[in-house]
Amino acid sequence: MKRLVPYIAVLICAGCGYLGYLGTIKVVYHHQRATWFNSLGEPDAQQLRETGPALLGLGLSSLLIQNTKASLQHNVSSLGEIRGQAPRDLWPILDLRLAKDYAVMARLEQASDSAVAASHRQMAAALLNSLGWKDVSDNAVAAVADKQLAARFKE
Repeated sequence: MKRLVPYIAVLICAGCGYLGYLGTIKVVYHHQRATWFNSLGEPDAQQLRETGPALLGLGLSSLLIQNTKASLQHNVSSLGEIRGQAPRDLWPILDLRLAKDYAVMARLEQASDSAVAASHRQMAAALLNSLGWKDVSDNAVAAVADKQLAARFKE
């Protein structure tokens, strides 16, 4: 037992040091966050609080997306949730992203299920039309999908 006492003391010391480190990180984070928002002013800080999570979710969704039907479907549902919580100023950006994903899903479904592909194509066309696009024909939606797929494979 006497041989274990130094090891136990080292473990306790290391554990206390780690807990102190975590506590310091939290305090510094909250202090930095308070100074960032205080320097902006109330209206700008509120706008940042509202747009920050939506833009973070949008950025993460573009990093995590894969060119599979399941991944695209999950991304569309995630973007729909983000859109529901985002400020109206960000809706056009999210709608464009949703339209691109629907167009890609339509392109991927084209060979296996033409009815589902047509439904996705119509969703993409409706979103693009709401954004002010003049040409939302099937060829235009297919061109959007092709450009999106080419960009993803290029990376």
